[in-house]
Amino acid sequence: MLVIQSANNESASVSQSGSCEGQKIGLTYKDSVACYPERVQPPKGAPNVVYIVLDDVGFGQIGSFGGPVETPNIDRLAEGGLRYSNFHTTALCSPSRACFMTGRNHHSTGIGALTDMAVGFPGYNGNLSHNTATIAEMLQSVGYNTFGLGKWHLVSFADINYDASFDNWPTGRGFDHFYGFLPAQTNQWYPDLVRDTTHIDPPATPEEGYHLSNDLVDQAIKYVDDQQSAEKGKPYFMYLAFGACHSPHHAPREYIDKYAGKFDQGWDAVRNETLARQKEMGIVPENTDLPPRNPGVKAWDSLSDDEKELFARMMEVYAGFLDHTDEQIGRLIDYLDETDQLNNTMIILTSDNGASMEGGMNGSFSEYLMLNLMPAENVSFLQSKMDELGGPMTFSHYPEGWSMAGNTPFKLYKQWTHEGGVHDPLIIYYPKEITDQGAVRTQFTHAIDVVPTILEVVGIEAPETYKGIPQKPIEGVSMAYTFDQPDAANQKSVQYFSMWGSRGLWYDNWKAVTMHPHESGGNFDQDVWELYNLSQDFSEAHDLAAENPDKVQELVERWWAEAGKYNVLPLDDRAHMDVPPGPKGKFTYYPGMATIYEPGIPDTKYSSYTINADVNITEEGAEGVILSIGGRFGGLTLYVQDEHLVFDCNYVGLSHSTIISDEEVPAGESTLGFSFEKTGEADPINHTAAIGTGTLLINGKEVGKGTIAPTTPARYSWEEGLEIGKDRLTPVTESYMGPFEFTGTLKKVVLEVKD
Repeated sequence: MLVIQSANNESASVSQSGSCEGQKIGLTYKDSVACYPERVQPPKGAPNVVYIVLDDVGFGQIGSFGGPVETPNIDRLAEGGLRYSNFHTTALCSPSRACFMTGRNHHSTGIGALTDMAVGFPGYNGNLSHNTATIAEMLQSVGYNTFGLGKWHLVSFADINYDASFDNWPTGRGFDHFYGFLPAQTNQWYPDLVRDTTHIDPPATPEEGYHLSNDLVDQAIKYVDDQQSAEKGKPYFMYLAFGACHSPHHAPREYIDKYAGKFDQGWDAVRNETLARQKEMGIVPENTDLPPRNPGVKAWDSLSDDEKELFARMMEVYAGFLDHTDEQIGRLIDYLDETDQLNNTMIILTSDNGASMEGGMNGSFSEYLMLNLMPAENVSFLQSKMDELGGPMTFSHYPEGWSMAGNTPFKLYKQWTHEGGVHDPLIIYYPKEITDQGAVRTQFTHAIDVVPTILEVVGIEAPETYKGIPQKPIEGVSMAYTFDQPDAANQKSVQYFSMWGSRGLWYDNWKAVTMHPHESGGNFDQDVWELYNLSQDFSEAHDLAAENPDKVQELVERWWAEAGKYNVLPLDDRAHMDVPPGPKGKFTYYPGMATIYEPGIPDTKYSSYTINADVNITEEGAEGVILSIGGRFGGLTLYVQDEHLVFDCNYVGLSHSTIISDEEVPAGESTLGFSFEKTGEADPINHTAAIGTGTLLINGKEVGKGTIAPTTPARYSWEEGLEIGKDRLTPVTESYMGPFEFTGTLKKVVLEVKD
């Protein structure tokens, strides 16, 4: 049993054993005996572990699971390993990642929903509990080097700025190094990158060929190359969590155009084609039926020609995104092969939940419209953006119909506890122990089962205490028994599901499940439970609840028992995604400061405020940004251009309120300012925050005035915050090219938000 604790009950180093027999301490070195503590060494023959997590990729999208997208490199892993056709997640990103990382149920870790939606209950506090050590911590403590790359999304929304604890940033949870992003999503062309605990700019631009997925694999290879150069053969753990294929759907144009015309037959036909391939591959049983279309999804044949053209293009963009991601995975596999590491590496590849319906019925050119509670974008508007989809000018998502097809053969989507939300692809590649290459395993497995599988393969046990903190037991079951036993019985008999009020329970191949409406007001007793015999009805196509009320009652009672056991209660269906309006008061900022992210940005959406900047400009003049918040898809900016002071309010990427001074900015020392006086209150139902009058000021004198209508309703940006003297990543306005740094002397900026 691995217990990382010293004899005096204080935390001991996790990289040294602390054992030093024969050491003697005298008065001087002459009468002393030296001894150096030995470094902890991984078990002899322990493999490298590479853990690849895709985002929002449904069961029926990868080629080796019958999907329509070409994924030859992922398929290469499937052909050399095992495909698990009965693997499950939690239906949502943060909770699934909590399971992936700890081997415990998501509520047991404190992440019952998104980290952005923390509430004051044990199962929902939004930070990964320290009594559920991560697999990175466990492996690091036995001598592995550990590398985290890509999406984290396991730190509370309140802890993403520099005033917070770094305890739940990746380097605080067992990773030697981290290169990626902290929140739910990021712009693939202009990501907000973090190296260890420092925000950095992307190393290149889209014009120079930059894309985040390429960058992540470049860094992954470098981490391993550096480590293996220092000590060849030392095992490592790599967690590679792509932003793909979460929105925004971003991919190089050639990958998108590769799929031109490939989806013109529509989602109904693609769904049928996918099911046929799945049956042929043995991924699903021969008797699998397709459930009816999901609620609200139109028959493809009923769409107009304009809708078909637009929606097909949106799927081409998604396919290009997944195809491009597969190519990057291939580069990593090739590197491991060329450096003779592949045969001693266990590669685990999965997705965090089912395909996403968050693009709405028509898809979207910017998911920030959905996040800001905007109505669905109409087809004519989206058609005007069609040539830009997938590129840097959009933050796009596809329609629900394609998500339905991506989850074939199941019903519903990400966020829901029906199989479409929780049934995901899983591939385990490990040639050292898997000889039944290319086969399919049908045992019921879950995200909490990955960590115990890694522990068994490596040859260690989870610690009972980690850094002095008692640990919860591992709640999953190792899948290693399936490596050489294709027909072995399930090693688990029960698994609960719970997400935003929707619930489910799998027990001995029966499943009870209910689709709970979001924001229902807590009317959980009105939920209708469905019942499926999954041994005969793989896709939840035939509800047996009416004929088996006693079975429904039995499973519902078991659900309540599991809920009590794993911190699921209290049930809560309220929306907590609303970003707090931000602090009020007087804030002084200086050039060179780090970006401040929501919710730390002062309230410039719902309140009156003033901005005053002390500057010094030479006779040659100056230009550039004084203060910016957000970026291309929503924000505000105060800047100097063409010798004039300018304020621009970008309303969720749809329109701009711009005020330009009618006087030139003078040389010498001056105070450049802007005042927003609110004249209309926020009206979230009608998708506006506030309206008001904006006034430009130079040394206190009014030099320009205009109406600001409206401001941003809810969220400026996941990845772009408040910056002083620049506007990095995407610009708030296309009137300048970022970062458009201020070329004069900027002494300080004072932002004051009125109560």
